[in-house]
This record gives sequence, C-alpha cells and structure tokens, in this order.
Amino acid sequence: MPRPKQMVKRTEVEVAKAKRTCKFSGEAIVKGSKCLVVYDGPRERFCYSQSVALEMIKAARVRLDELQEMLTLVKTSAGQQSQA
Repeated sequence: MPRPKQMVKRTEVEVAKAKRTCKFSGEAIVKGSKCLVVYDGPRERFCYSQSVALEMIKAARVRLDELQEMLTLVKTSAGQQSQA
C-alpha cells in the first residue's frame, strides 16, 4: 500500500545563528532567538518569528480539525448529520 501524502510542508524550529527577518511581519529575528523555518521547495525557505509562528500553528490546527470533522460526519437517511 502506498504511503499517504503529507499535507504539512517541511518545517523546523531553528535558533537563529545570525539576524533574520520574519517573512510575514518584517520584524527582525535576533541572533539566538527561536524561529519557525518553512521550506517551500528545495531552495526556498522562509523564516517566521515566534509570535507569528504560534498564530500560524493555531490557524492550521483549527483548519485540520475542521477537515477531520467534515470527514467523520456521516449523513443519516433522514438527512441529519451524526458522528460516525
């Protein structure tokens, strides 16, 4: 059986070895700070500050929960929805 496709892009939490800039807010990520690095391709990587990264994770978690809920809902013969 083939392996399921990964929905989440390659991401890592790194400690900045030099000053970086948040892709979303443009704020400086100072040396020694933790940041989220999202790889968008083999040569593309984007850094996000800790506060922006936490909001991104929160939004992604909400969306994934919505998708999971939609997939687990089953329509009954009366047209009502119930949990499977």
